[in-house]
Amino acid sequence: MQIRIDNASDRPVYQQIIDHVKRDIALGRIIKNEKLPTVRQLAGQIAINPNTIAKAYRQLEQQGIIVTKAGAGAFVANLDSNLSRSVRKKLISEELERIAVDAYHMQIESQTLLEWFNSAVAKFNLPSGKE
Repeated sequence: MQIRIDNASDRPVYQQIIDHVKRDIALGRIIKNEKLPTVRQLAGQIAINPNTIAKAYRQLEQQGIIVTKAGAGAFVANLDSNLSRSVRKKLISEELERIAVDAYHMQIESQTLLEWFNSAVAKFNLPSGKE
């Protein structure tokens, strides 16, 4: 797992780590039940305070993306998980609202934003049916 931190970004470092892990899982670079680097290993690899890594891992666990096993480490969760539809909707809606606010401030038209969204969705193997 190669994580690059953008120090010029307005996104906190722990959030960049979360984003990267989620993206790697979505792209199939990390698969379910795969062991993630330990907090210390990842902190050493990207030269970040271990507490920042631990915070990212805690949030990923709260979201059901990873599971931690005492003495064994952190693993990618089976994403057919127990996240309810309402929790999934809340998480995605919050991100989409953040993007819409950014687009507003950058004066991006809604049609352009929808095209970009559809292009991004096309990169991943998302199911096309209704949930």
